[in-house]
Amino acid sequence: MKPLFKQVSMIGLGLIGGSLGMALRKGRVARRVIGFARHEATIRKAKARGAIQDGDTELCPNWLGESDLVVLAVPPEQVVPMARKVARLTRHPFILTDVASVKGPIVSALERLLPSRIRFVGSHPMAGSERSGIEAAGVDLFRGAACVVTRTARTDPSAMRRVSRMWQRIGGRVVVLDPRRHDRLVAQVSHVPHLVSAALTLLPDSPALRLAGGGFLDTTRIAESDPRMWSQICGMNRREISAGLRRLLKELRGVRGLKGLEKARRRRQRLTGNRE
Repeated sequence: MKPLFKQVSMIGLGLIGGSLGMALRKGRVARRVIGFARHEATIRKAKARGAIQDGDTELCPNWLGESDLVVLAVPPEQVVPMARKVARLTRHPFILTDVASVKGPIVSALERLLPSRIRFVGSHPMAGSERSGIEAAGVDLFRGAACVVTRTARTDPSAMRRVSRMWQRIGGRVVVLDPRRHDRLVAQVSHVPHLVSAALTLLPDSPALRLAGGGFLDTTRIAESDPRMWSQICGMNRREISAGLRRLLKELRGVRGLKGLEKARRRRQRLTGNRE
């Protein structure tokens, strides 16, 4: 199958950036994948794991200038500053996307700040792990996962199609959403559940933890995720998260009886396909 891109520059080589680089190369979605990370050791590991063909710890104008797609796989608060830096270092037209878990403020800022030669399309693959770093990356991370692509009145249709095809080529299930709707829905299925997992981890007294079994460990697994990244997510999507927490409190008041527990059981069975 013909590659979609001649060269992709991946800025950030952690779990998502590393996994995306591996998938792009395995699926021949790009002829060449270049990576940028803060540490030389990360560049070496990314090469060894097949995520990139070359890379550097500094953004290279020449490599960026040869790229028709640039992916920002950096923490949410770094997306806008990094995009502006990339814009200063380049002169050619290209497509820019990101992978951040919050879309509204990022898409709004970049549509306002970036020059017209840079066609920005927001992305968010609903895939991940409580683990982080290039060591946790995997080539099949996005297979079967919902991959959100944002659309606004200012989104270039051709760029959106190419970014959508990229996620599809590596096994993702593309969902097109308005950025604000994305933030509302993702707060309900990702951001609030993460806070619940963290709160449940802190709930038991120390003696109770000696009794914890698989259910408690399963429910609290994602509390191991990077707290700095999640602090940024909570700050950037605080309005929708607050609304989700209010809704959760309402559900908690009603779920203690048989009717509420049965309703939750049926929904979970529909979600997993485990119908009795």
